[in-house]
Amino acid sequence: MTRESDSDLERLQRLGRQFLVHAFLYYKLGESVISDEAFDAAAEALRALHAAQPDLPLPHSKILAPALGPEASGFSIRAYPPDIITDAFKLLYATTHPSVEFHEFVERRGYTVEG
Repeated sequence: MTRESDSDLERLQRLGRQFLVHAFLYYKLGESVISDEAFDAAAEALRALHAAQPDLPLPHSKILAPALGPEASGFSIRAYPPDIITDAFKLLYATTHPSVEFHEFVERRGYTVEG
């Protein structure tokens, strides 16, 4: 999944957002669009990159850093940033192809999103 042109910073930012999006889908909505193995592999890649490059800024570090502990789980995250929630719903909407408009799809689950 690594793109040749990605710098370590770009890769860290991308992996961090992916971790948070998929953690939100799984732990808050009970949905999954990737396998547990794919999530675990992405989490491990994120942890390894962050350990190798600790000076690089971790996206949403206040919530992501604690979640990258030994289990690398989003279970402990209680509040997600609005941009992560929006991205998660966009991904879920795109993969499930519901027959309702996007905002209705989100509102039915008790959320609102940016833009």
